[in-house]
Amino acid sequence: MGLFFGAETKNKDEANAIVLGLCWDKSSSFRKGSAKAPSTIREYTSSRIYNPYAENNINIKDYWKIYDLGDVAPHSLSEAFQVVKEVVSGNQHLNLLIFLGGDHSITYVTLKAFKEALNGSWGLIYLDAHPDLYENYDGDPYSHACTARRIVEDGIVNPQHIIQIGIRASTAEQTAYAKYAKIKTVTASEVYKNAEKFSFLIAEALDEVDNIYVSLDVDILDPAFAPGVDNPEGGGITSRNLIDIVYNLKGLNIKALDIVEANPDYDCSGITFSNISKFLREFLGITAIKP
Repeated sequence: MGLFFGAETKNKDEANAIVLGLCWDKSSSFRKGSAKAPSTIREYTSSRIYNPYAENNINIKDYWKIYDLGDVAPHSLSEAFQVVKEVVSGNQHLNLLIFLGGDHSITYVTLKAFKEALNGSWGLIYLDAHPDLYENYDGDPYSHACTARRIVEDGIVNPQHIIQIGIRASTAEQTAYAKYAKIKTVTASEVYKNAEKFSFLIAEALDEVDNIYVSLDVDILDPAFAPGVDNPEGGGITSRNLIDIVYNLKGLNIKALDIVEANPDYDCSGITFSNISKFLREFLGITAIKP
């Protein structure tokens, strides 16, 4: 297994970013296997065909000094929280913290750790086919299908500072809750039709927040671009749409990123993880330009 983008920084004191893999998929309601994704993401980002230049002509290695903390395989979400809390507390001074999942329940864990470790308000950019706003799913309030709701109801992020992009598989219950809580929503169809709308809503949702967290559920992509996910959903956005979303994040004070729900057991010809690698390169390119 390689290191994340080659992670040439061997001394953590010299790093301005860290990456941690969270090998957890026990909260997934459909396919299992996303616990294997962190090592596969490292494999693809450190391959010989890797190009360090983003489309904005920034060589990400010139700016980012990434220290790879490796993986943890927690036995419970509470154990995962304790690990992440320690990592966040010891590295909150860094420019960027990256977490590789795992299913989407890890986002609750990581954001909760940030909320306890850092002062200030948080905004959340939630890139997903599903809103994850169930009160509980199959009797489990901490299922990956409940992540955004737990984040709201536990007071981790003010719902008016959450924007969900790429949604196309909701329910009447979840849609009603999003409206009630005033969570901003951009559907997959709207991403295709009106890029200006989500640019405006991103700015509106994140106005006056101190820190921003980006969560990428890879199933935001149509299965043609990401077959290797836990919960594939047709009618999704393209890999180009996703990169365009990344470039709408320019200038934001992004403190953390997670990549969740990728599943190497169901990938075809490396399509999913090649697109994840591309997303990460462009994300690191755009976040190298600080506000």
